[in-house]
Amino acid sequence: MKTTKLIKCALCAAIFALLGLVGCEQLDPYSIDAPSDLQSRIDSIANISVREKEIADSIAAAEAAAMEARLIDDVYQIGATDNSTGWWGGLSKYYRSENNADTIYVKFKNFTSGNNVWCNWVQAITNDVPRGGDGYVEYAIWRADNYSNFAWGTENGEGWNTSNEGDTHGQQQTTNYDDMATDNDDYTEYINLMNGADCVAQITRGGDSIYVDVDMTALSGRKLTKSFYIIEDGIKDQPIRVFWTLENCHIVFYKTLNPPLEEFIPDFELDENWDSGDVEEIEEEEPEVTGGLTYRTDMTATITTTDEEVFTYTYFVEGLPYGGYGSFLIIESGHMVIDPADTYYCALADTLNDVAWYYPYTEEAIIGLEDNTTLWWTAFSNYTSVIGEGYFHYKFVNHSSGLENWHNWVIALTNGHVRESNSYKECFVLRADAYGWGDYYVGDNIVNNYNWDNFLTDMNGSTVEISLKISAETSPDLKSAMVSKALKPGETIK
Repeated sequence: MKTTKLIKCALCAAIFALLGLVGCEQLDPYSIDAPSDLQSRIDSIANISVREKEIADSIAAAEAAAMEARLIDDVYQIGATDNSTGWWGGLSKYYRSENNADTIYVKFKNFTSGNNVWCNWVQAITNDVPRGGDGYVEYAIWRADNYSNFAWGTENGEGWNTSNEGDTHGQQQTTNYDDMATDNDDYTEYINLMNGADCVAQITRGGDSIYVDVDMTALSGRKLTKSFYIIEDGIKDQPIRVFWTLENCHIVFYKTLNPPLEEFIPDFELDENWDSGDVEEIEEEEPEVTGGLTYRTDMTATITTTDEEVFTYTYFVEGLPYGGYGSFLIIESGHMVIDPADTYYCALADTLNDVAWYYPYTEEAIIGLEDNTTLWWTAFSNYTSVIGEGYFHYKFVNHSSGLENWHNWVIALTNGHVRESNSYKECFVLRADAYGWGDYYVGDNIVNNYNWDNFLTDMNGSTVEISLKISAETSPDLKSAMVSKALKPGETIK
């Protein structure tokens, strides 16, 4: 009896198992606990999404075509075709927005020298006052790149800069190239994309906000986008102006939605190949490095005011890897009178041997315009260079327009290559007002005892002496194999 029951149970179990196997083989992927038409519903949703995108693309294309039909031709250039124009030396026409209903829409082509990541278009948004006029305010100056100080301006009466600690304006920007053109990028890919890029800038407004969208299409067809906005209390329906400027590049404007103001007309010869699509690819040249030997730089500036007050300003940085170094002075909105007898340079070992010193000037020299209207990156002292350990000494009288703290002397230390070379590198650039930038700039290494309440007055007419020392900091074996020498005035390492 027990055996019969066991046989019956085993037989039933086998039947159920067999039915289960058959059922699994015939299952549809979505037949378990799901509607029978689930797959068709999924396919239908996917088709709707594709269709919605097609419709959106069609609408965008239609809107672009409608906008294109409204544009007027206005062809002109800012910046010299050889890309030699310095900062703020090329300025576009003014594009005016009367109120929040106005849209500014401009098309232009961007051509870069490739000297630096910021050698591309720069856009300014200001109040309705001509540059330098009474009450003129720059709400925002915004560059195409993403390097730390890519934007600055005045918001609600307070100055701002994206490189300042705690500044949030960088969060008001979005790009599709966040990993390019930054402090850590080598720039080559970005520079080549920007060289010859066809750009469309659209500026719209809402409330107290101004919105900027820039679409850039490289010659390769790759698209870059940058969008940003600013907020200025009380600006709703107030007129504003937009214009472009540059450094070491040139820009050809060719279409606009509304005619620009005619109160300022740039005067640059038009690049005859601007619309040919033919540009030279820029290749990054590798700067020479020391193969393990590194250097430390120490800078000391002594500033003696016309009232005989004395201030000091020091800076140091370690770990510089290059085999040679160059230095020069520059100024914006001011001028310097160089003392030829106390401006010299030499190998570090020759600092006490004046027979080995090189003097870049044989007579008093003026750097910059004496009316203090000098534009940035247009007036330089003679470029001097050393291989290995070196010493640079400058003495000059500093003159300033007194408009801004940075309208004073600036000193640069480079890898000694010519400024126009793709291998040119700036170790650091230090302004008189204790600010700087460059591959080896460390703001925390600056020390000064300025009286900031009287800084502009103190600097104007002051006598400045600067010593800049480059010394090897690594192993004695590497140092003993090093050869240091000063190059003749006018010579560069490459």
